[in-house]
Amino acid sequence: MAIAAIIAVAALLIWGFGSIIARLAGAIAVFEGLLRIGFTGSAPTAYAILAAGLAIWMTGHWIWAFKHKAWRTRLALTAYSLPGIHHLAPIPTNHTPNRHSAPLYGRAITAR
Repeated sequence: MAIAAIIAVAALLIWGFGSIIARLAGAIAVFEGLLRIGFTGSAPTAYAILAAGLAIWMTGHWIWAFKHKAWRTRLALTAYSLPGIHHLAPIPTNHTPNRHSAPLYGRAITAR
């Protein structure tokens, strides 16, 4: 019973403050990853910190969008509108599918 109470309190804290904490922690981790890449060069640890920071930042924006049914920033909307990532978005994005023109089977192309 105590474990269920701890899980319930953790869920309430994540719901209430998770988006703010995740966006802030993600931004700090991205900044640290970029600094490590800049100062120490191309190390796998730096790229792992950068990727983890981006994932945490995007998770914070996902929580915000799910909770408020709106995107917090234009950058988050743009990030979640990218091809492939738009499937993860909890609300609609600006993603537009790539529409190719009809194939030119059997038609001659002439220059004018």
